[in-house]
Amino acid sequence: MSDLHFDAVTIEYGPARAVDAVTLTVPSGTTLGLVGESGSGKSTLARAAVGLSPIAAGRVLLDGIDVKHLPRRPRPLQMVFQDPYSALNPRMTIGESIAEPMPRPTPVADLMTLVHLDPSLATRLPGQLSGGQRQRVALARALAARPRVIIADEITSALDVSVQGALLNTIRDLQSEMDLTMLFISHNLAVVRYVSDTIAVMYQGTIVESGPTSEIITNPTHPYTRDLLDASALG
Repeated sequence: MSDLHFDAVTIEYGPARAVDAVTLTVPSGTTLGLVGESGSGKSTLARAAVGLSPIAAGRVLLDGIDVKHLPRRPRPLQMVFQDPYSALNPRMTIGESIAEPMPRPTPVADLMTLVHLDPSLATRLPGQLSGGQRQRVALARALAARPRVIIADEITSALDVSVQGALLNTIRDLQSEMDLTMLFISHNLAVVRYVSDTIAVMYQGTIVESGPTSEIITNPTHPYTRDLLDASALG
């Protein structure tokens, strides 16, 4: 079991409340899509799970344990960011970057194959790869730590449509093959729909609607969700 649970989490930056008492659960072995426009608080909430956003109130729990008390290495929660280039050391080869967080030896080629990346690229530097390839490297690096939960924050938003689709297929394959628990974040409801078992809609720091993906897509109850559907051409 690897449930990720946000328990009444509030995050403040000075007088501004970015996240307001959010309670949300990502059930073990499923993908929850967290969707909302820029500034809704979704990335701030996700960063709280890995200790990158200060929590003013509430807790983030993994299998009932406050994430603050989880071991630092290997970290059971791994986050993949929107810009993989900033998350990779430009002076380390791809193979070195993937191997660095491994708790025990695993063939780098196996991890690269797992994310549909040619193992022959292991000797290249991040700057020699395309954006889509770098994002797969970041994903392989996250998997190398053998996490129980993956948080993917807008990982397709900077990619063109064809590359985006291929990466989404990889995400679906990984979730199915590895029974991963995943929090998948995007501003695009069409993208979230493709990979998620359930969807939560975030607006101005709160969750305004959540439920099974098919229910949210076909029968949204909140006006903001309907606006997102219209914007993604799903409405």
